[in-house]
Amino acid sequence: MAYNVMAILQDVDKCMRCNGCVISCKRTWKMKALNPGIHKTAPDQRVIIKSLKRVDMGPFMRYSCWHCVNPPCAAHCPFTAIKKMPNGAVQVDHTLCNPGGTNTKGVKCTYQCVIDCSRGGYPKVGAGSDLYSGSRANKCTLCFGRAGTGTVASGGSLDATMGTPLPTKATAAEIVAVAEKAHQPSCVYTCPAKAMNWDTVTNIRAYINNTANGFISAYGDGSMYWASRKFLLIAPKADPFVEDHLTPLVSNLVSGPFAKAALVPTLLAGGLMAVIARRQHLANETTGEV
Repeated sequence: MAYNVMAILQDVDKCMRCNGCVISCKRTWKMKALNPGIHKTAPDQRVIIKSLKRVDMGPFMRYSCWHCVNPPCAAHCPFTAIKKMPNGAVQVDHTLCNPGGTNTKGVKCTYQCVIDCSRGGYPKVGAGSDLYSGSRANKCTLCFGRAGTGTVASGGSLDATMGTPLPTKATAAEIVAVAEKAHQPSCVYTCPAKAMNWDTVTNIRAYINNTANGFISAYGDGSMYWASRKFLLIAPKADPFVEDHLTPLVSNLVSGPFAKAALVPTLLAGGLMAVIARRQHLANETTGEV
């Protein structure tokens, strides 16, 4: 049986930062409350909603794993604990993940999954969930095992060992057209503003590119997409340095009413140099940033 490659689209204009998606994710996957009040991606927080600019004035964007087509985090895992699944999800097998451990060939885990991530530092490593004991790699998995159709053994994304399959708000006609809509990731199902859409990558790309829908800016890759009719978006990265400093700066410069054509490229170049220096620093560390 063939399975569709699925994705989540966040319509940024609709998000009101109620944090319902954040809370539902925590409850669905029994995440620990290790850092209450700390608003950033962490072992106990797989998805967050942050303002792209002007502190908390919006637009509000989802920060989480992008589920890359060829995930670099999976390539160097000595325990092959990170896998690209048929429905598009990049899944972490917590029964195999062993941070700091050594595999049977003598290769030691040096948190390379964190260092190699081109999206700013996913996954985060730590004791983030009550579903297991000890430290593991944690990240969004598109609710793999509880959203989608079929079984893991047959290439699908439902697994009875992970708990009850999640509900859906999709209509019967939508489920007939895309079987994977029979169950939605908890963040999508919970959103009261319907700011997140669970659909095939093909359908989401077509929706974004349809000029009739009026999007002026969009970002995305793998199984995560963002679009806006009002704002010029900056790609949401996980690294706190990028989240809290560089991204708001760039966004304000690009979309602010007083942006100067000659000033923007200069400051963008300075910001890019800072990012490059930051990534090089991470690459030189043996344990990565957690």
